[in-house]
Amino acid sequence: MEGIEATDIEINGGNITISASDDGMNASAKSTAETVQIVINDGTLNITVGSGDTDAIDANGSITVNGGTINLTAPTSSFDYDTTGVINGGTVTVNGQQITTMPTQMMGGAGGGMGRKG
Repeated sequence: MEGIEATDIEINGGNITISASDDGMNASAKSTAETVQIVINDGTLNITVGSGDTDAIDANGSITVNGGTINLTAPTSSFDYDTTGVINGGTVTVNGQQITTMPTQMMGGAGGGMGRKG
């Protein structure tokens, strides 16, 4: 199961904890009236997903992180996006490692799950 799924997801604060067997947060074309995107402006997100064909944060559009604290535990893929993925601010940690640039490819190795599935 996916944790949160919608066409346009915007997080502006709060504490969100997601444990999912599929994608933790997923933006997909559920409506043609909205832009397919995930925007995180503030808040604390703790997302854990299982192994396999899963992404912690997945958008069939764009992902933008402007602020907040994001902690991802993702053995396969931390971020997956189709158009753009940027980190403009905030603190993003993937599998215990802080990152400042959104991954665009799988990094592999012991850290695993650092990037997008290709």
